[in-house]
Amino acid sequence: MDNTDRDKFIEELDRKIKFYEGLQGDLYKESLKEQFALAKRFYGFLLKPDGSPDSELFEDIAFSMDADLMGWVVEMPFALADHASMVDEAVEIGNLFANVHSPENFYGDMAAILAEAGRREEAFESISKNLEMFPANAWIVIKAGHSYQELQELDKAIELYKRAYDMTSPLSYDRGGVLQFLVPLLREIGMDAEADAMVGIEEKAENAREEKYKRYEEEETTSSPVTKERKPATVKSKKTGRNEPCPCGSSKKYKKCCGK
Repeated sequence: MDNTDRDKFIEELDRKIKFYEGLQGDLYKESLKEQFALAKRFYGFLLKPDGSPDSELFEDIAFSMDADLMGWVVEMPFALADHASMVDEAVEIGNLFANVHSPENFYGDMAAILAEAGRREEAFESISKNLEMFPANAWIVIKAGHSYQELQELDKAIELYKRAYDMTSPLSYDRGGVLQFLVPLLREIGMDAEADAMVGIEEKAENAREEKYKRYEEEETTSSPVTKERKPATVKSKKTGRNEPCPCGSSKKYKKCCGK
């Protein structure tokens, strides 16, 4: 493909993704077969002469486009499964783009999609492979727990959530991801004391952090007053903008992922 054809394809991709983003309801559902075909065309476009996908080209194209290309690719499997019952196509797209970008997120999502579709054996196999490939990734463990929860294997779900909990630190984004799933589940099965204890640890850590920065500001004011322009900013956790990448690493925009 020469540069002219390449530019035309990128322009077409940009235009179509922006068009899909504006669709709702039945129109969006009806567009998913076309989106699936376009995603496969795009993957083929990324292939190098040796048959492997070019991850750098993917990122270059994503950053050059007006449309949210990464968000579109990451959301595609869930859109196919949830809105069009195209589970096989969802898994196919997820497995393809796992070769290009954030494999741990795509593989974790594929397990969840299979679980939500009730395809137990495939889901269990996917979870097992994911945990073997990414044993130290908290979100792989969280998504494995979510998959077991979808399959009503609650004891195993809690075991995995607690494993992820032990892998994270208070007030971290990953810890928040664990608690998002684990606390409601514990309350659902009557383990309120344990849920309260986990919430209490986070509240205690938050109070300690606020007290630390309160003392810091008081010391700065007392020891060396500075002008408003030069005063160091409080180093509290940065609030994620709704159009910024989600901190969980999914590559979706925050508003379309954990900020829903």
